[in-house]
Amino acid sequence: MSSQPTQNAGSKARSARVSTIPAIVDPEDSGIGLLELPEMRFQEHYTWLIFVGSLDIMLTWVILRNGGEEVNPVAKLVIDAWGLNGAIAFKFALTLFVIVSCEVIARVRPTTARVLIWFGVIISSFPPVWSVFLLTFYKGEW
Repeated sequence: MSSQPTQNAGSKARSARVSTIPAIVDPEDSGIGLLELPEMRFQEHYTWLIFVGSLDIMLTWVILRNGGEEVNPVAKLVIDAWGLNGAIAFKFALTLFVIVSCEVIARVRPTTARVLIWFGVIISSFPPVWSVFLLTFYKGEW
């Protein structure tokens, strides 16, 4: 005789259906607690994005202090209204938006998110490169 309790086929089918519903997740099985987040997917890329964004703000401010003008009309409005602090907040708000967007997209389409962050880093690196060129080319005229 078996000492295990017997289950009928109907209860097995119901428990199988309940366990496959994605909304019901056992916290012990997920590996992520209530206040924990999964590891970020493209940390090195995010570091580069923050680095080139920081360079952009620093070099733009040097150019503005030496008589240059901001050519981005949205950034010009922010700088005119709130100065350096506004420029920093604006730049890093956009950077945070890109990072969060990449993380959300990466959950569903990792290749698309990887292309997006690479595109973001490459596009964000153009202003610092241009700023270094301007500072070098117009060094004696300021």
